[in-house]
Amino acid sequence: MNNIETVELMSLLNNIDDEANLNNFLSDKLSNIKNLNFPNYFEQLLKQKGISKSTAIKNADIDRTYGYEILRGDKKPSRDKILQLCIGAGFTLEECNKALKLGNVSELYPKIPRDSIIIFGINRGIKILEINTMLYNRKLNTLGEE
Repeated sequence: MNNIETVELMSLLNNIDDEANLNNFLSDKLSNIKNLNFPNYFEQLLKQKGISKSTAIKNADIDRTYGYEILRGDKKPSRDKILQLCIGAGFTLEECNKALKLGNVSELYPKIPRDSIIIFGINRGIKILEINTMLYNRKLNTLGEE
């Protein structure tokens, strides 16, 4: 896989002046970036961290069957489900935000009180139940309350 940085890709893309060069960009720069989606990214990180899918799903407090459907790519997860899985797997804030982006949902945003609490929890390795307690105590929707 080509490890070209996103910033570099954006710079190259911003300097494309015609469709022929766009086609060259797509074939030369993006052809090696295969299967860049939430399920593949999540599985890759699980392998790197030595965490099983079953452990991540259990820690995420998500129905086992539904969790596996998400991770196979059979179901499109909501933002909260992605967050639950990422927190359950112990992902960093950067890893969570990339997973959210690949899941086509918004990244965590510190100006939103609910997101601030979730960011706090992620940064401190707090489990779902405790994050949900913090959200509930502040009369905010808990993770998974969709």
